[in-house]
Amino acid sequence: MATSKLNLTRDQLASFLQDHEQIKQFEQLFAVADAIAPDVVNEVKIEAGTAHSTANEARAQLQRIANALELLVAAPVIQNNNSVATDYIDLNFDPPHLDRARRLVWNNVDQTVDLGLDYGVIQQIGQEIYARVGNTTGVTIPNGSVVGFAGVTANALLVAPYLADGSSPTLYILGVMTHDLPDNGEKGYCTTWGFVRDVDTSAFSPGDVLYASPTVAGAFTNVKPTAPDNVIPLAACIVSDATAGIIFVRPTIEQMKYYGVFTKTTDQSPAVINTEYLLTFDNTQISNGVVIGGTTSQIIVPQSGLYQFDATVQLTSGNSSDKDVWVWFKKNGTSITNSARLVTININGGYIPIALSETVSLNAGEYVEMAFAADSTNVTVDTVASTAFAPGAPAIVLAVTQVQQ
Repeated sequence: MATSKLNLTRDQLASFLQDHEQIKQFEQLFAVADAIAPDVVNEVKIEAGTAHSTANEARAQLQRIANALELLVAAPVIQNNNSVATDYIDLNFDPPHLDRARRLVWNNVDQTVDLGLDYGVIQQIGQEIYARVGNTTGVTIPNGSVVGFAGVTANALLVAPYLADGSSPTLYILGVMTHDLPDNGEKGYCTTWGFVRDVDTSAFSPGDVLYASPTVAGAFTNVKPTAPDNVIPLAACIVSDATAGIIFVRPTIEQMKYYGVFTKTTDQSPAVINTEYLLTFDNTQISNGVVIGGTTSQIIVPQSGLYQFDATVQLTSGNSSDKDVWVWFKKNGTSITNSARLVTININGGYIPIALSETVSLNAGEYVEMAFAADSTNVTVDTVASTAFAPGAPAIVLAVTQVQQ
């Protein structure tokens, strides 16, 4: 007996199927079933002389039905005409299509999925991390430029070429542009971890560690900078080439620590015995953030933290009688408890140094001063000029180092 054809219309299928795609899938299933049903579903006649071959044919036809049903079950369900519910997606091993924005393709070289983005950028998913950034510098920021924070707008993080000369905090560094970013208000992509390609690395060798340059904004150097420049290891050279160079970006950013070395190159004596006098400074040897402040006695720090103050004060005496001299630290105008050091000097015309050290917790903008007093006015905090064989000896050398953020 032959199978009667299921003459279901699309309107009837639509009464229990969810969408047009499922209707098409059922129609394809019915086509397969109609093609094989007369021999399998309702009328399988096995003659004695051909039982073996007929059984094999029946099994093959049943397998076709099973395969068709499996395809129907496994097929993605298109919902609302713009989304797909499925268990998995297999991408072609060697896709024939070109990369473009909003397209996913398999990258057999990097063994990952490529995601097409704006500006012709192709992100290797799982192997590269981007920050979405904007440019309002007035000029295009080239591909491969080192960039740092330069402000924000309502919906964008702004960047600009970074200069590691100590003028900008190390925490402002962000990464490396992975394409030319025009100054047009449009947002682009900055690589914070991963490869950046097609950059000029002809000045470097493969394996070189690359630092943010302290002399050219946005550039790299393979020479480690020294203080007061910022030391920011940012990338490594992978391929050395003038146009097809490749770097791998992996910033190592340490929070900047501030410091300064200050000297007093003039003499200072007490006018009245047993009276406090603030010591003053007139020279900055080196500094990163820490400065001589509103008055020449104040040493001001730019950021909060724990700071080490190490000072050497050089004293001289006008006669051989014993004279006691006190030196101590003050914080924001108040003497620091237990910070005083005392020395007795009795060398007529000779010199004696006194060293003192103090660790002080400070907030941004706070200051430290040094004070002294003596039980005689015949003592001097004294500077000695340089000679033909030795450099000058300042009256005070004060080194300030941030030891904790």
